[in-house]
Amino acid sequence: MFSAVVRVTGAGRLADFRERLRWLMVRDEDAEEYSEHHAEGVLEYRFTPRKGIPFPAFTAASADFPELQVEAEWEHDGVRGRALIENGRLVQQAPELAAGMLLDVSIEANGRLELALACTRREGTLVGYAASAERHTYFRYRDGRLELVGPDSGDEALEEVAFAFVEEWIWYDEEDAVLERARYANYGYPVHGANLRAEKLQLVRDGGLRFSSLDKPAAEAREALVEQWLKRT
Repeated sequence: MFSAVVRVTGAGRLADFRERLRWLMVRDEDAEEYSEHHAEGVLEYRFTPRKGIPFPAFTAASADFPELQVEAEWEHDGVRGRALIENGRLVQQAPELAAGMLLDVSIEANGRLELALACTRREGTLVGYAASAERHTYFRYRDGRLELVGPDSGDEALEEVAFAFVEEWIWYDEEDAVLERARYANYGYPVHGANLRAEKLQLVRDGGLRFSSLDKPAAEAREALVEQWLKRT
């Protein structure tokens, strides 16, 4: 299940925003079907998307009406997220993954995935999944010790983290991913083995090429991954 609600509020030209968004959505070949449920002072759009929320259309409309705030909330197979758009910019997007998942994603200037990891705690141990542009691994981290687990050797807990994270953040070169490939081509970015989904790519770019929600122990696990896995061929 994938459901999303986008709300537009503010002391501004809501009716004009509504017409501008309609114009943009009609011309966006990737736009999803939606329903409108407006009230006094609020525009609300509801989606059951197949491809994702049409951020480009809402972002473009927001640029024309900077006094208005655009807020999107969604839930996808237990994964919840929130995005805030103001004055044509995605200024906040804080994913809320199931099971208290912690994330860290960094890219290079050309969009290449440097390191993406997700982890959560199970009985005092951090269990997680990490990927670079070329390879991926499961891992466990406890009491300062990192254990790497091969991609073919993951247990249920490791796979649960990986599937939720990949579904929301990553696509692989072996996938058809026609829309993602087109967006990468528009950016002028090469496609690698593992790649960030376009919406997440924009989030990380806007954040200075890195997004992180790690606490101190998880940050230590990341450092161990960099030293013991990422830097080793």
